[in-house]
Amino acid sequence: MVVDSPMVSRPKLVYAHGFEGRPDGMKAQHLKERLGFDLVAPEMHRLGWSFQDHVRTVLAALDETPDATHIVGSSMGGFSTAVALAQRPHRQINCILMAPAVGIHSTWATTLGVDGMRAWAENGVLPYQHAGVGRTVQLPYALWSECRDAAGVVLHHPTVIIHGRFDDVVPLTNSEDLAARSPGVKVLLTAEDGHRLSNSLGLITEALGRF
Repeated sequence: MVVDSPMVSRPKLVYAHGFEGRPDGMKAQHLKERLGFDLVAPEMHRLGWSFQDHVRTVLAALDETPDATHIVGSSMGGFSTAVALAQRPHRQINCILMAPAVGIHSTWATTLGVDGMRAWAENGVLPYQHAGVGRTVQLPYALWSECRDAAGVVLHHPTVIIHGRFDDVVPLTNSEDLAARSPGVKVLLTAEDGHRLSNSLGLITEALGRF
């Protein structure tokens, strides 16, 4: 008689995708299919488009999965993850941030210029053609101001940061500054890659080995 082997439970991981990413995107598929994690991946804009909406989405995912051993945040999801973890100081979890968008408010201000920023503030919203949802969305000015106000976040949880040397969206120096002020950061891994880190997914395995 053949007895079926009991199912082996997979380690649970929370994944916070980037601003124009998806819960089932490239990094999510890598974490699930190649690395074997049981993935919890919320739609990051499900509560709205302000930065604190993103942070609340990460907090909900953390609170609803107390058995998650790791959290991975990409770009804006990485920034949101860092701020969310600061509000859960006693949560035992390892963190990987991929090109975290800490300091993105400076990039937006430079891109829009003085007149563009003034118009955003006066109108309260900025129309934006969002590739992830395939339509124009109205970005609240709070998205910018809340990112600015949270830019000094400090990481205390065990963290590995992965960042591309050729990132033209969030400069590598932003992650260098984040690592320098954060006692929880074990290492900053740099890649010969851009913001999406699409050629550097293998570094996730190296990051996992640092915990």
